[in-house]
Amino acid sequence: MFMDLHMHSNYSDGKHTPEEMIEAAIGIGYEAMAITDHVWKSSPWVPAYAAHLQTLKRKYRHRIRLYSGIEAKVVSLDGDIDADPSFDALVDLILGSIHRIPKPDGYYSTADGDRLPRRAIIEHWLEAFCRMLENPRVDIIAHPLSELKKFGIREEELPMAEITDRIAASGKILELNVRYNTPDQSVIRLSAQKGTAFLISSDSHTVRDLVLNSRLVKEFTGGGFRLVDIDRYVREKKNCPPPISGS
Repeated sequence: MFMDLHMHSNYSDGKHTPEEMIEAAIGIGYEAMAITDHVWKSSPWVPAYAAHLQTLKRKYRHRIRLYSGIEAKVVSLDGDIDADPSFDALVDLILGSIHRIPKPDGYYSTADGDRLPRRAIIEHWLEAFCRMLENPRVDIIAHPLSELKKFGIREEELPMAEITDRIAASGKILELNVRYNTPDQSVIRLSAQKGTAFLISSDSHTVRDLVLNSRLVKEFTGGGFRLVDIDRYVREKKNCPPPISGS
C-alpha cells in the first residue's frame, strides 16, 4: 500500500488544515495516510482533534484510508511520553520520538555539545530509547537516530547490534523517515535483516513538504522493506473484526 503515516496539521506545528493535507495526499495518489500532530500532556485540544479526524474519515472513506494519530516526545530516562493517557483511546496510532535526549536532571543541550561527555549522551539516549521500546503506549518509533546527529554522534559509536535486537524483540513498528534517514543507515539495514516491520513516512508539515517528499516515500516503499499492514494492525489494536468482503 502506498501510504504516508506521519504528517502534521495546523492543530500543532503544521501550516495547513487536515482537509488540505488529505486533499494533497489524494492528489499524490496515496491509498492511506495518518495525521499525527504533536501533543503534550497539557494539550486540551486533543479530543476535538480526534473527533474532527473521525468526521473526516467518514467524509473521505471512498477516496483514502485516513488514520488518526499523535506524536509524543520522550520526557524521561524511563521512556515516558508527553501525552496524557486519556489520549490513547482517541486515536489509532501513537508515535514515540526523542526530540531532546533526557538525563537525570533534565535534557542535554546542543549548545553545550562540545563540552558534554559523548559517552554519557550515548548511554542516556540508549536508556531512554530502550525504555521507549518497552512502553506499551507507543506503536511506532519515529526517526530513531535523528537527535544523536545533532550532537555529531555517528552510528559507529553505537551498539547497533544491541539496538536492533531490542527493536526486533519489541515488536514496534520502525519508521524510515525520509526527512532524516537514508536507506544505508545501520539501524535501518540491520533492523530489516531481523524482520522488523517498517513504515515509510515524510514527517511533512506543509502541503509542499508532502508533495516534494512523496517521491522519496514511493522510492523507499518499493525498496524491499517489510512494510506493516497498517489496516490489520489498527484492527487488532482495537480488537475490531475484519471488514466484510465487498464492503
